[in-house]
Amino acid sequence: MKFVLVLAALETQYEPTELSMFDPEAISRAPFVLDRPLIVLIHGYTGHRNYAPNTSIRPAYLAYDEFNIISPDYNPLAQEPCYYQAVRNLPTVANCTAQLLDYLIDQQMFTLDDIHVVGFSLGGQTSGMISNYLRAGKLRRITGLDPAKPLFITAPNEYKLDQSDAEFVQVIHTDVFARGILHPSGHTDFYINGGVEQPGCNAQMMMTTGECNHNRAPEYYAESIATEVGFYGYRCAHWYLYMLGLCPVREDSQLALMGAYTPNTTRGLYFLNVNMNPPYAQGTNFTLRDEFPIP
Repeated sequence: MKFVLVLAALETQYEPTELSMFDPEAISRAPFVLDRPLIVLIHGYTGHRNYAPNTSIRPAYLAYDEFNIISPDYNPLAQEPCYYQAVRNLPTVANCTAQLLDYLIDQQMFTLDDIHVVGFSLGGQTSGMISNYLRAGKLRRITGLDPAKPLFITAPNEYKLDQSDAEFVQVIHTDVFARGILHPSGHTDFYINGGVEQPGCNAQMMMTTGECNHNRAPEYYAESIATEVGFYGYRCAHWYLYMLGLCPVREDSQLALMGAYTPNTTRGLYFLNVNMNPPYAQGTNFTLRDEFPIP
Protein backbone atom coordinates (compact mmCIF):
# COMPACT_ATOMS: atom_id res chain seq x y z
CA MET A 1 0.00 0.00 0.00
CA LYS A 2 1.30 3.44 -0.95
CA PHE A 3 0.51 6.98 0.13
CA VAL A 4 1.03 9.77 -2.37
CA LEU A 5 1.24 13.43 -1.36
CA VAL A 6 0.22 15.80 -4.10
CA LEU A 7 2.02 19.08 -3.63
CA ALA A 8 -0.21 21.93 -2.62
CA ALA A 9 -0.20 23.87 -5.89
CA LEU A 10 -1.76 23.30 -9.29
CA GLU A 11 1.52 23.37 -11.21
CA THR A 12 3.01 20.54 -9.10
CA GLN A 13 0.06 18.17 -8.98
CA TYR A 14 1.69 15.90 -11.57
CA GLU A 15 4.88 15.59 -9.51
CA PRO A 16 3.62 13.71 -6.43
CA THR A 17 5.77 12.60 -3.52
CA GLU A 18 5.40 9.05 -2.25
CA LEU A 19 5.11 8.77 1.52
CA SER A 20 6.48 5.57 3.04
CA MET A 21 5.64 4.53 6.58
CA PHE A 22 8.96 2.68 6.55
CA ASP A 23 10.77 6.01 6.27
CA PRO A 24 9.24 8.45 8.78
CA GLU A 25 12.03 10.98 8.29
CA ALA A 26 11.17 11.21 4.60
CA ILE A 27 7.59 11.98 5.57
CA SER A 28 8.81 14.80 7.77
CA ARG A 29 10.83 16.18 4.85
CA ALA A 30 7.93 15.97 2.40
CA PRO A 31 6.86 19.32 0.95
CA PHE A 32 3.73 19.86 3.01
CA VAL A 33 2.30 23.34 3.24
CA LEU A 34 1.65 23.36 6.95
CA ASP A 35 -0.81 26.23 7.08
CA ARG A 36 -3.18 24.61 4.59
CA PRO A 37 -5.82 21.87 5.07
CA LEU A 38 -5.03 18.20 4.55
CA ILE A 39 -7.46 16.31 2.30
CA VAL A 40 -7.28 12.49 2.24
CA LEU A 41 -8.91 11.02 -0.89
CA ILE A 42 -9.63 7.28 -0.75
CA HIS A 43 -10.48 5.40 -3.94
CA GLY A 44 -12.79 2.42 -4.31
CA TYR A 45 -12.82 -1.11 -5.71
CA THR A 46 -10.23 -1.72 -8.50
CA GLY A 47 -9.09 1.88 -8.11
CA HIS A 48 -5.72 3.51 -7.59
CA ARG A 49 -4.24 6.93 -6.81
CA ASN A 50 -5.27 8.28 -10.23
CA TYR A 51 -8.79 6.85 -10.15
CA ALA A 52 -12.04 8.31 -8.83
CA PRO A 53 -12.37 10.33 -6.66
CA ASN A 54 -8.84 11.61 -7.32
CA THR A 55 -9.33 12.35 -11.00
CA SER A 56 -12.11 14.87 -10.42
CA ILE A 57 -11.68 16.12 -6.85
CA ARG A 58 -7.92 16.56 -6.73
CA PRO A 59 -7.65 18.99 -9.69
CA ALA A 60 -10.77 20.82 -8.49
CA TYR A 61 -9.18 21.50 -5.10
CA LEU A 62 -5.83 22.53 -6.56
CA ALA A 63 -7.41 24.81 -9.15
CA TYR A 64 -9.31 26.58 -6.37
CA ASP A 65 -6.56 27.09 -3.79
CA GLU A 66 -3.57 25.43 -2.16
CA PHE A 67 -4.24 22.16 -0.33
CA ASN A 68 -2.25 19.20 0.91
CA ILE A 69 -3.81 16.13 -0.70
CA ILE A 70 -2.89 12.56 0.19
CA SER A 71 -4.12 9.75 -2.05
CA PRO A 72 -3.81 6.31 -0.42
CA ASP A 73 -3.22 3.71 -3.14
CA TYR A 74 -4.35 0.24 -2.09
CA ASN A 75 -4.90 -1.15 -5.58
CA PRO A 76 -3.16 -4.50 -4.92
CA LEU A 77 -5.69 -5.12 -2.10
CA ALA A 78 -8.78 -4.32 -4.18
CA GLN A 79 -8.37 -5.99 -7.54
CA GLU A 80 -11.15 -7.70 -9.45
CA PRO A 81 -12.70 -10.20 -9.46
CA CYS A 82 -12.11 -10.60 -5.71
CA TYR A 83 -14.60 -8.07 -4.28
CA TYR A 84 -15.13 -10.14 -1.14
CA GLN A 85 -11.40 -10.16 -0.41
CA ALA A 86 -11.19 -6.44 -1.15
CA VAL A 87 -13.81 -5.81 1.55
CA ARG A 88 -11.85 -8.03 3.95
CA ASN A 89 -8.75 -5.93 3.28
CA LEU A 90 -10.33 -2.57 4.13
CA PRO A 91 -9.45 -2.66 7.86
CA THR A 92 -5.80 -2.93 6.83
CA VAL A 93 -6.18 0.11 4.58
CA ALA A 94 -7.87 2.05 7.38
CA ASN A 95 -5.21 1.02 9.90
CA CYS A 96 -2.35 2.15 7.66
CA THR A 97 -4.08 5.44 6.93
CA ALA A 98 -4.66 6.02 10.64
CA GLN A 99 -0.99 5.36 11.38
CA LEU A 100 0.06 7.96 8.83
CA LEU A 101 -2.36 10.54 10.20
CA ASP A 102 -1.22 9.82 13.77
CA TYR A 103 2.38 10.36 12.73
CA LEU A 104 1.57 13.69 11.07
CA ILE A 105 -0.32 14.80 14.16
CA ASP A 106 2.40 13.57 16.54
CA GLN A 107 4.96 15.60 14.59
CA GLN A 108 2.69 18.65 14.97
CA MET A 109 2.47 19.00 11.21
CA PHE A 110 -1.33 18.92 11.31
CA THR A 111 -4.13 18.80 13.84
CA LEU A 112 -7.40 16.93 13.71
CA ASP A 113 -9.06 20.22 12.74
CA ASP A 114 -6.96 20.35 9.56
CA ILE A 115 -7.94 16.93 8.24
CA HIS A 116 -10.87 16.04 5.99
CA VAL A 117 -11.19 12.44 4.78
CA VAL A 118 -13.16 11.96 1.54
CA GLY A 119 -13.86 8.40 0.42
CA PHE A 120 -15.65 7.07 -2.64
CA SER A 121 -17.47 3.70 -2.83
CA LEU A 122 -15.33 1.19 -0.89
CA GLY A 123 -13.24 4.18 0.10
CA GLY A 124 -16.32 5.70 1.69
CA GLN A 125 -16.72 2.68 3.94
CA THR A 126 -12.96 2.64 4.60
CA SER A 127 -13.07 6.25 5.79
CA GLY A 128 -15.34 5.18 8.62
CA MET A 129 -13.00 2.39 9.72
CA ILE A 130 -10.13 4.85 10.30
CA SER A 131 -11.76 5.74 13.62
CA ASN A 132 -11.09 2.18 14.83
CA TYR A 133 -7.34 2.81 14.74
CA LEU A 134 -6.71 6.55 15.06
CA ARG A 135 -4.99 7.26 18.40
CA ALA A 136 -5.04 11.05 18.16
CA GLY A 137 -8.80 11.30 18.67
CA LYS A 138 -11.90 11.58 16.53
CA LEU A 139 -11.69 12.97 13.02
CA ARG A 140 -13.48 16.28 12.64
CA ARG A 141 -14.91 15.63 9.18
CA ILE A 142 -15.59 12.70 6.83
CA THR A 143 -17.41 12.81 3.51
CA GLY A 144 -18.64 9.53 2.07
CA LEU A 145 -19.31 9.62 -1.67
CA ASP A 146 -21.91 6.95 -2.47
CA PRO A 147 -20.44 4.44 0.02
CA ALA A 148 -20.48 0.88 -1.30
CA LYS A 149 -23.50 -1.31 -0.61
CA PRO A 150 -22.55 -4.97 -1.35
CA LEU A 151 -21.60 -6.74 1.93
CA PHE A 152 -22.24 -3.58 4.01
CA ILE A 153 -26.01 -3.52 4.52
CA THR A 154 -25.89 -5.78 7.57
CA ALA A 155 -22.27 -5.13 8.57
CA PRO A 156 -21.73 -3.81 12.11
CA ASN A 157 -20.92 -0.11 12.40
CA GLU A 158 -17.33 -0.98 13.23
CA TYR A 159 -16.85 -2.09 9.64
CA LYS A 160 -18.66 0.66 7.75
CA LEU A 161 -19.19 4.40 7.75
CA ASP A 162 -21.59 5.80 10.34
CA GLN A 163 -21.99 9.04 12.26
CA SER A 164 -19.86 7.86 15.18
CA ASP A 165 -16.73 7.89 13.01
CA ALA A 166 -16.18 11.67 13.05
CA GLU A 167 -17.59 14.77 14.64
CA PHE A 168 -19.30 15.43 11.32
CA VAL A 169 -20.10 12.80 8.71
CA GLN A 170 -21.66 13.84 5.39
CA VAL A 171 -22.86 11.24 2.90
CA ILE A 172 -23.82 11.85 -0.73
CA HIS A 173 -26.01 9.15 -2.34
CA THR A 174 -26.28 8.75 -6.12
CA ASP A 175 -26.79 5.01 -6.85
CA VAL A 176 -28.84 3.46 -4.06
CA PHE A 177 -30.44 0.77 -6.24
CA ALA A 178 -27.10 -0.66 -7.35
CA ARG A 179 -23.59 0.07 -6.02
CA GLY A 180 -24.35 2.62 -3.32
CA ILE A 181 -25.95 2.13 0.08
CA LEU A 182 -29.48 3.45 0.66
CA HIS A 183 -29.54 3.61 4.45
CA PRO A 184 -28.60 6.99 6.01
CA SER A 185 -25.02 6.76 7.24
CA GLY A 186 -24.08 10.23 8.44
CA HIS A 187 -25.12 13.21 10.47
CA THR A 188 -26.48 14.48 7.18
CA ASP A 189 -27.28 12.50 4.04
CA PHE A 190 -27.91 14.06 0.64
CA TYR A 191 -29.91 12.08 -1.92
CA ILE A 192 -29.45 13.47 -5.42
CA ASN A 193 -32.44 12.68 -7.62
CA GLY A 194 -33.51 10.42 -4.79
CA GLY A 195 -30.13 8.74 -5.04
CA VAL A 196 -31.57 6.59 -7.82
CA GLU A 197 -30.82 7.73 -11.37
CA GLN A 198 -28.70 10.72 -12.30
CA PRO A 199 -29.69 12.93 -15.25
CA GLY A 200 -27.94 11.89 -18.44
CA CYS A 201 -26.83 8.52 -17.13
CA ASN A 202 -29.36 6.51 -19.11
CA ALA A 203 -27.61 7.24 -22.39
CA GLN A 204 -24.16 6.76 -20.91
CA MET A 205 -25.06 3.44 -19.30
CA MET A 206 -26.04 2.04 -22.71
CA MET A 207 -22.43 2.49 -23.81
CA THR A 208 -20.57 1.75 -20.55
CA THR A 209 -20.56 -0.74 -17.70
CA GLY A 210 -23.35 1.08 -15.88
CA GLU A 211 -21.26 2.94 -13.33
CA CYS A 212 -22.46 6.40 -14.33
CA ASN A 213 -24.83 6.94 -11.38
CA HIS A 214 -22.18 5.79 -8.91
CA ASN A 215 -19.40 7.88 -10.43
CA ARG A 216 -21.44 11.07 -10.36
CA ALA A 217 -20.92 11.38 -6.59
CA PRO A 218 -17.26 12.51 -6.85
CA GLU A 219 -18.14 14.69 -9.85
CA TYR A 220 -20.80 16.57 -7.87
CA TYR A 221 -18.46 16.97 -4.91
CA ALA A 222 -15.68 18.26 -7.17
CA GLU A 223 -18.01 20.92 -8.57
CA SER A 224 -19.05 21.94 -5.05
CA ILE A 225 -15.50 23.14 -4.33
CA ALA A 226 -15.72 26.22 -6.55
CA THR A 227 -19.38 26.60 -7.53
CA GLU A 228 -20.95 30.00 -7.04
CA VAL A 229 -24.44 28.52 -7.35
CA GLY A 230 -24.21 25.72 -4.80
CA PHE A 231 -25.91 22.37 -4.35
CA TYR A 232 -28.85 22.96 -2.00
CA GLY A 233 -31.18 20.25 -0.77
CA TYR A 234 -34.45 20.48 1.13
CA ARG A 235 -35.13 18.43 4.20
CA CYS A 236 -37.41 15.40 4.32
CA ALA A 237 -37.80 13.01 7.23
CA HIS A 238 -37.34 9.82 5.22
CA TRP A 239 -36.35 8.58 1.77
CA TYR A 240 -39.65 6.71 1.38
CA LEU A 241 -41.63 9.90 2.05
CA TYR A 242 -39.67 11.66 -0.66
CA MET A 243 -40.21 8.86 -3.18
CA LEU A 244 -43.94 8.87 -2.45
CA GLY A 245 -44.08 12.61 -3.12
CA LEU A 246 -44.99 13.42 0.49
CA CYS A 247 -42.29 16.05 0.95
CA PRO A 248 -43.34 18.99 -1.22
CA VAL A 249 -41.12 22.04 -1.38
CA ARG A 250 -42.55 25.02 0.48
CA GLU A 251 -41.27 28.51 1.15
CA ASP A 252 -40.40 27.45 4.69
CA SER A 253 -38.62 24.22 3.68
CA GLN A 254 -35.35 23.76 5.53
CA LEU A 255 -32.40 23.97 3.14
CA ALA A 256 -28.83 22.71 3.45
CA LEU A 257 -25.70 23.19 1.36
CA MET A 258 -24.09 19.98 0.09
CA GLY A 259 -20.43 19.34 -0.60
CA ALA A 260 -17.07 20.74 0.40
CA TYR A 261 -18.52 23.52 2.57
CA THR A 262 -21.47 21.87 4.27
CA PRO A 263 -21.51 23.28 7.83
CA ASN A 264 -20.52 20.73 10.46
CA THR A 265 -23.73 21.52 12.32
CA THR A 266 -25.97 20.24 9.48
CA ARG A 267 -28.27 17.38 10.44
CA GLY A 268 -30.91 15.32 8.67
CA LEU A 269 -31.81 13.96 5.23
CA TYR A 270 -31.87 16.31 2.24
CA PHE A 271 -33.01 15.89 -1.35
CA LEU A 272 -32.04 17.77 -4.49
CA ASN A 273 -31.99 17.59 -8.27
CA VAL A 274 -29.10 18.47 -10.55
CA ASN A 275 -28.60 19.39 -14.18
CA MET A 276 -27.91 16.77 -16.84
CA ASN A 277 -24.52 18.24 -17.74
CA PRO A 278 -21.94 20.38 -15.91
CA PRO A 279 -22.43 22.71 -14.21
CA TYR A 280 -24.66 20.35 -12.25
CA ALA A 281 -25.61 22.64 -9.37
CA GLN A 282 -29.03 24.34 -9.47
CA GLY A 283 -28.69 26.49 -6.39
CA THR A 284 -32.00 27.18 -4.64
CA ASN A 285 -34.11 27.53 -7.79
CA PHE A 286 -36.10 24.43 -6.80
CA THR A 287 -37.91 26.45 -4.12
CA LEU A 288 -40.13 27.78 -6.91
CA ARG A 289 -41.36 24.26 -7.75
CA ASP A 290 -44.09 22.32 -6.01
CA GLU A 291 -41.91 19.23 -5.67
CA PHE A 292 -39.03 17.41 -7.25
CA PRO A 293 -39.89 15.18 -10.20
CA ILE A 294 -39.60 11.52 -9.28
CA PRO A 295 -36.92 9.87 -11.45
